[in-house]
Order: sequence, then C-alpha cells, then structure tokens
Amino acid sequence: MFEQLEQMYKRPAPFEVYTADELWDDDHISKQMLAFHLNEDVDISSRKGSFIDRSVDWIVSRFGVKTGTKIADFGCGPGLYATRLARRQADVTGIDFSRNSIQYARGQAAREGLAIDYQRQDYLAFQSGARFDLIIMIMRDFCVLSLDQRRQLLGTFGGVLAPQGAILLDVDSLVAFDRRQEGASYAANLMDGFWSPGRYYGFLNTFKYQDEK
Repeated sequence: MFEQLEQMYKRPAPFEVYTADELWDDDHISKQMLAFHLNEDVDISSRKGSFIDRSVDWIVSRFGVKTGTKIADFGCGPGLYATRLARRQADVTGIDFSRNSIQYARGQAAREGLAIDYQRQDYLAFQSGARFDLIIMIMRDFCVLSLDQRRQLLGTFGGVLAPQGAILLDVDSLVAFDRRQEGASYAANLMDGFWSPGRYYGFLNTFKYQDEK
C-alpha cells in the first residue's frame, strides 16, 4: 500500500502521460465533461456563458468575421463558440475527439438550422482540402500538449490556413502560473463522482515546473 501511495504522489516528468482517450472517450467521464461544458455558470470545461458571448463579439470584431468567413474550431466541444459564430453567418468547421460532445453539437446545429461541419477526430491528425480564414483553439487546449504535439499541431494549422489567415489560441498566462500553488488532496468520490459511476477514492496532485513554464 505504501509503495502505491508513493507512486501516486511521485512527480511525473512534464507531459509524461497523455490521457486524451480516457478523458474524452470514456462513456462516464465524457458525459461528465459535457455536463460541465453546458453549465454556463462555471469556468471548468468551458468559460461562463457571458464570457463566451463577449469573446465571440470580440472575435467577430477583431478578425472581421462576416458572411462566408471560414473558421475552424479545434477542440470545439459541444459547439459553444461554433454555434455563436455560425449565427453570425460564418462558415464553421468544428473538430473534437469526444463522441458525446460532437453528437450534442450536431443536434444543436440541426435544431437551429445551422450548417456547421462537425468532425469527430483527433485534431492532431486533422486534414482538409479547405483553407480557413481563422483557426481558433479555446480553453487552454494548446497548453496541455507536449512540445512535439504543439509542433505537430502548428504544422497542421499551416496546412489548412488561408493566405493572410489568422490563428487564435487561448492560453494560460504567467500570472496564472504564479498564482497556482502546489498541493495534494484526496477524498472519497473526488469531484462528486466525476471519475467513476461507482464508489472510488480520488487523489489530486498539483505540481509546478518552474524551468519548463
């Protein structure tokens, strides 16, 4: 037991583990993620609804979004940004790994009569013959990728970006990094059952990496 506890609290190397499959495709966890996405009162999986509205207003103004502007939303989730941009008559493509999120997004687009092209796939492997005027990646998705994955993704962006196109990344700041504190906690059914439908004990560790920041 002590060896297991030591392993749980061992500081991993940066980006040593990549768990996108478990996070976005596990039936229970992906449904929990979707529920957080759709809760517009919390900043967990997505920003609060009021913040998203202001962000979309800024995106439209800053990048001159108009009828026919081609936008690719990498990590689109349930389409919170894609839907709002499509309402502004943009030509939107959404790419996401989560089956539940894409299913919800497609249903929402159908209900509103929005012609959004939602594609369920790993955005690191995205390919398209289309060229986009604007590529967006919201809610710190870029931050969780390793350096090699970032290089791969930027290469993907370059392959689908139109001449004079733009890329918008939503990333953490060094101020946010400085405010974050290292710590460890544990609890029965940590995060109110987020990780499993059955009973479990959860361990949560926060590590900071000064050299790599």
